[in-house]
Amino acid sequence: MAESIEQIKKRKWAAIYLFLILDFVQILFVSILYLDEENLFLVGIDFNRTNPIASASLFAIICIFQLFLVYYVAIAMQRSPDLIRLYPKFEKPEEWPLQYSRDEIVEWTQEVAKKCEVSVRTIYLMKSPLPNAFTFSLPGLGSTVAVHSNILDILQPDEVKAILAHEVGHISNRDSVIQIFARMPAFFVDTIYLYIYLRIVMGITNAIFLDSNLEWAGIRIGMLLVFFFFSRFLSVITQAVMQKGSREAELLSDYHAAEMEGVEPTINGLIRLGQRSEAVTALIEEIRWLESLNPERSGAVTRKELLRMIELYPLDGIDENNAREVAPWVFLSTRLRHMREVYGLSLSDDQIKEAVEPAMSVIDEKRPKKEEETTDKKKRGTVDWRTVDYDGDRRLSAEELKDLLEILRNNPEKLMFDSEVGMDLLAVSHPDFRRRVLTIADAFGL
Repeated sequence: MAESIEQIKKRKWAAIYLFLILDFVQILFVSILYLDEENLFLVGIDFNRTNPIASASLFAIICIFQLFLVYYVAIAMQRSPDLIRLYPKFEKPEEWPLQYSRDEIVEWTQEVAKKCEVSVRTIYLMKSPLPNAFTFSLPGLGSTVAVHSNILDILQPDEVKAILAHEVGHISNRDSVIQIFARMPAFFVDTIYLYIYLRIVMGITNAIFLDSNLEWAGIRIGMLLVFFFFSRFLSVITQAVMQKGSREAELLSDYHAAEMEGVEPTINGLIRLGQRSEAVTALIEEIRWLESLNPERSGAVTRKELLRMIELYPLDGIDENNAREVAPWVFLSTRLRHMREVYGLSLSDDQIKEAVEPAMSVIDEKRPKKEEETTDKKKRGTVDWRTVDYDGDRRLSAEELKDLLEILRNNPEKLMFDSEVGMDLLAVSHPDFRRRVLTIADAFGL
């Protein structure tokens, strides 16, 4: 058990150190560059023209500015109307539709924090139909835990505690602080890159309009492309390394949650979060298809519109097939309610229901036939955890979990959810659910 977790820790810190080394290389690279309008290529390398003091001063100024932005965003976020402060001061809303009370959420969070010997200064509830939770820590502001309301709709108490333990694990491991300070060099480098891009573009413009020298303009355009792709290549590699460290950090927090609150609640919590995300993804895809039927629509459905529609989808819904079935009702009902609110249409909820129901069959006729799955998706596919939920309670017991683990290990090419198939998992900060479940199982000898 310890060796597996130790390996994850080593990979996490190796990624962080490599990230910093790559950033240092880029800082050194941009520090030895010079810009000269009289130079054909505009950009050159000359060690004799470098000024370490100027570079260090600029780096310090940009870091201070970045810190200011981080604190400003953190403070502004805490004032968001979608956030309800639960602790230390309770900003009691007019309604509390959740199945768990404010006192329970605060008690569970502080209980987990006490076990981990960390301090949680503020606790928030975010009103959202999407399942998520997050934390951040900043010197002077302390540590904050925020839980999306949908987490409390779809999880049982022990599963909620496991999610809270996961977030507290990030605090214990100082992940947010590490992320903030590790990204400062990258921000500096990107700022310098942007400045160089602009200077080259100005040089191209001058060559065309002031000097009427198309040959120089063409060479400088080539220089811009070479420098752009080279700098982007370095940035992409650096970002990929940091994402690798973030994925390892998530696995360590999963292990922390399982160690604090138990393996079964942690895995069941992860599965339900993944399945809810799967259902919401199916709902969104269906809504976008429905919107595409409107020939006068000038743009895609906005995030605000999508959230308004998702709110009508049952908050404990975790079935993607059901999500596709109810999508037309959600889509049309939301639109009619919005028109009622904005234009004052005299429509009751019953009238909206009567207007929408006949349209279901019309929409179904317009639905294209289900296309064949792509070869890649057929080849990889997914493992459906519901096939081992023998009692149908939508949670896996120890024996059911054992069967799921056996299926996952016997099908190493398969993920757990369709929404993950086709994803570039190397470019995201969270590991796939299959890896998260198996990492916990392996760490605890299941």
